Amino acid sequence: MNCRGHETRQRIVRDYEVKPEAHIKLLANQQKHSDAGATIEDEYYVFSAKRKTDGKKEVIQCGMVAARDFLELINHKRLPLFNPLVGDSHVNNRQEYDNRGSGNLQPEKWNETAKQLYNAIMWLILLWDAKPDTPLFNFKDEVCKYKNREPFDNKIKRANTAIKNGGKGKTLTEMINGHRAGNDIRDGICNFDILKNKIRDMKDQQGNTIESYF
Repeated sequence: MNCRGHETRQRIVRDYEVKPEAHIKLLANQQKHSDAGATIEDEYYVFSAKRKTDGKKEVIQCGMVAARDFLELINHKRLPLFNPLVGDSHVNNRQEYDNRGSGNLQPEKWNETAKQLYNAIMWLILLWDAKPDTPLFNFKDEVCKYKNREPFDNKIKRANTAIKNGGKGKTLTEMINGHRAGNDIRDGICNFDILKNKIRDMKDQQGNTIESYF
């Protein structure tokens, strides 16, 4: 959806229910088209937009200038940045701010397993260019909702199955390793040891051991 210019964004917010869905740092050599008209090569936001009159759903993808404008117009705090790269500690450790820029919000507390599951889903969103209102985004929302609790086994199985079905025979770790050239990827954000161990302890409906695709 075209969102170029402040007046256009004002009109969108008037006519649509706009919600931020993801805030992601691109890998080297990745580019995204911004609905505000530019090419994105660094951070970007994905918003969902539901028209108030008939419920028609749209997706908005934009860089930080347009994103900050949307967040201010809908009075929404910034989303955490999913940044898989080593580098600027200010970016990696950035706390969340309200839309006035005051850093008055505390870092979120996560269950360790839930955090690994969240990271796995965000990697898939980044690598597969997933869009809002798809199973991956809905899954992400579920994990965030219960981020301080140990995820049920079926949630971990669900992520494992998603990778198996969409990864063309590769594990998530192998997919990430395919992007290491030119990218200094942070170890912690691609560590899925808890998920791997839990999957190995699970059985399928026939009682067979489940292969990990993390």
